[in-house]
Amino acid sequence: MSVRITEECISCGACLPECPNEAIFDTRAAAEAAGWHVSEGDGMADGLYVITYDRCTECVGHYDAPQCAAVCPVPDCCISDPQFPETKDVLLEKARRLNPDKEIDPNKVWSGVRG
Repeated sequence: MSVRITEECISCGACLPECPNEAIFDTRAAAEAAGWHVSEGDGMADGLYVITYDRCTECVGHYDAPQCAAVCPVPDCCISDPQFPETKDVLLEKARRLNPDKEIDPNKVWSGVRG
């Protein structure tokens, strides 16, 4: 499942450098211009960051928790996106494909990931 950014986003930018997959963009238009997809309804207002579900692996393979949520100063701003449920194995494969030069650790999985 991808992570999504809610309307509580204050556009502080803390999440941008933390994403190991470069899945976060400062606008929906920027994500789409790069050829990525964003969940229906996300990033429609000005000043809302977005996460593209094409690149988000919930940090599986990289960290024990989604880093966007870990560094965000706003509670419940970065949440699981139920529109895109993915299993641990799917997320690990996506992480390997997106980051062929990085070591992907199959033990780096947080408790919110589906089997």
